[in-house]
Amino acid sequence: MCLSLQYLTADRNHLWYVPRHLCQLPSLNELSMAGNRLAFLPLDLGRSRELQYVYVDNNIHLKGLPSFLYNKVIGCSGCGSPIQVSEVKLLSFSSGQLTVFLPAEVKSIGTETDHVLPLQELAMRTLYNTYYVYLKDLNFLTPISLPKSLLELLHCPLGHCHRCSQPMFTIVYPKLFPLRETPMAGLHQGCALCSFGKDMAEKNCHTLYKWRTTVSFVAYCCSTQCLQTFDLLS
Repeated sequence: MCLSLQYLTADRNHLWYVPRHLCQLPSLNELSMAGNRLAFLPLDLGRSRELQYVYVDNNIHLKGLPSFLYNKVIGCSGCGSPIQVSEVKLLSFSSGQLTVFLPAEVKSIGTETDHVLPLQELAMRTLYNTYYVYLKDLNFLTPISLPKSLLELLHCPLGHCHRCSQPMFTIVYPKLFPLRETPMAGLHQGCALCSFGKDMAEKNCHTLYKWRTTVSFVAYCCSTQCLQTFDLLS
């Protein structure tokens, strides 16, 4: 892992997946992944204070931005095109008329009525707290101790709760905040028009606005309590 990497551009590379390990780069300040095939972003993208600029324009399947990106400089024009569900085979979460796709590693989605965590999630959180929080060393676990996929999750969790920073491994409790309903809505309307040029913007203003309004910030929480108390604007 390149710990000194500050700028990363991967535009127009037919990417459909961004590894969550990218969120562990401590010096990354600017990330551009425009013009790809992304349908979701890592849950922790934007959690690092160093990362201030994220551009994901023209990923038409992308409808959800991690809430960590709120108050950062982001480009998302051309995202959120209305598509048929069958076109993208991913776990999705809907709220009203809005739907966002979730990372492939997410095994299940929690709701406000799910007060008991799945057994596997409880076990992973206990292992993590035991070996990382208390022993400060996950290397104590040998590759034989756990299946490779679970051991990798311990070293790099699926994400951290956007409310309390609790690591999450298999389940998330998502909460949507439509971009059009946030104070940033006007800013991104302007960005969408500028990125397409004045003439084209005037001809396709309605279409661009429709695309833009399907994008939402998504708060990924670890429990019903965090889900109920999370506030994007606080």
